[in-house]
Amino acid sequence: MSAHDRAAAACRHSLHALAKIGDQLTDEQWAAPTDCPGWSVADVYAHVVSLEQWMADGGAAPAGPPQQLIDSGVEQWRGAARGEVLAALHELLPVRERQLTDELRAADAPGWWGWANTAVPFAVQLSARAFDLWVHEQDVRRAVRRPGNLGSPGAQNARDLVLQALPRIVAKKAGAAAGSAVRFTTLGELPQDFAVYVDEQGRASVVPSDTHRSTAHATLSWEAYTLLATGRSTRDRQQVWLTGDVALAESVLDHLNIAP
Repeated sequence: MSAHDRAAAACRHSLHALAKIGDQLTDEQWAAPTDCPGWSVADVYAHVVSLEQWMADGGAAPAGPPQQLIDSGVEQWRGAARGEVLAALHELLPVRERQLTDELRAADAPGWWGWANTAVPFAVQLSARAFDLWVHEQDVRRAVRRPGNLGSPGAQNARDLVLQALPRIVAKKAGAAAGSAVRFTTLGELPQDFAVYVDEQGRASVVPSDTHRSTAHATLSWEAYTLLATGRSTRDRQQVWLTGDVALAESVLDHLNIAP
């Protein structure tokens, strides 16, 4: 399966999960706050519906900053009845299902939803969309206490995106010195054990955990790792076991968030 096929499958999975959960929500749950700052469950669904509608319509480049498109979409649906928002989502599902299967473009083509004058490979854009959908699915699940899909295609896509970002986080943001090896072990639905090594030129890369002696080692649950990597929690609220250079490990964890 190609990279964009995997990302498209993750998008489809989270969209259907959100629709299923939405159909089971009460009015009280619909109004509940989420870990996404300033957004309720209703706002999350408004965001999903507005952005999916935009993509279904062709994803024309927005006139202003991307955040303006996001905010206006949420505002457009704010106050709408729960049934109306969910009906719109269900109406979009077959359209997006078709676009995410039969109408996938070549992996190196710009996507339907690229920002103005920015040609980003389709697979990269689709992975980012899958990440957004899965993160918001988890926002809703935590808000209404309905956990699940921590090992889903969306979760696997999120794992891969965080892994791609970690070398820069460790070397640039956390300032790990040359020769450092920061090891990560995640436990649970998507277990991992790897290290990020910084070579003598200051270049960082992901390597097997036993390739270099660990300068610092962080062990935490997969869910805690995702909460930190998506900016939905802070280090002091998560249980993490640290050994070695604790200060370095703490700095990496403080910079782990890759969400926009």
